[in-house]
Order: sequence, then structure tokens, then C-alpha cells
Amino acid sequence: MRILIAASLLVATPAWAATSGSWTALDKAARSACERDVTRLASKAKVNAIGGRVSGIGDVKDSDRYYGLILTGTTAGFSSQWLCLYDKRAKSAVVREIEKR
Repeated sequence: MRILIAASLLVATPAWAATSGSWTALDKAARSACERDVTRLASKAKVNAIGGRVSGIGDVKDSDRYYGLILTGTTAGFSSQWLCLYDKRAKSAVVREIEKR
């Protein structure tokens, strides 16, 4: 009986999955904030594309606070890559250039 009640509660609970529209909005907001921070670091930088995404970044209490992007582009004509952490609460970004060795 308990199993049946538990199963019915699981079925009746709405899904909290993100929609494709919410992912698109997050990508747009994160890229915009990240591009602003890239140009703050290097005024001649130009972001061309998003090379990768990482979701679910945070500590134990808040495991989904940050959204990570790897951006590719150029700085003064040279190929560049940046790692950007977008804070979903503060709606701000922190960018660091990825060094190629």
C-alpha cells in the first residue's frame, strides 16, 4: 500500500525540467555578459563562437548557481579562447583567457 501511495505521488508531481526556450534564454544572457567581460579584459577581442558549455557548477548547497561557457575568437588578429563563469543569480560573468601551451 505504501509503495502504491509513493508511486502515485511521483506520477502526480510536475516535472521541473528546463524547456528549450529557457536554455536559449540562458545561453543568450550568459553569452552577452561573457562578451562584455571579454572586451573589458581586451578591448580588441572579438568572440566568434561558443566552443563548449558546462551546467551545474556550484558548491554542495547550490550546485547549479553557475553556467560555464568556453568562448572562441580573436584578440588583435590572434586566435583566443576564454573560460567564462556566468552567475545565474547575479546575472554577471567572470572571464579568464585560456592559455595555449
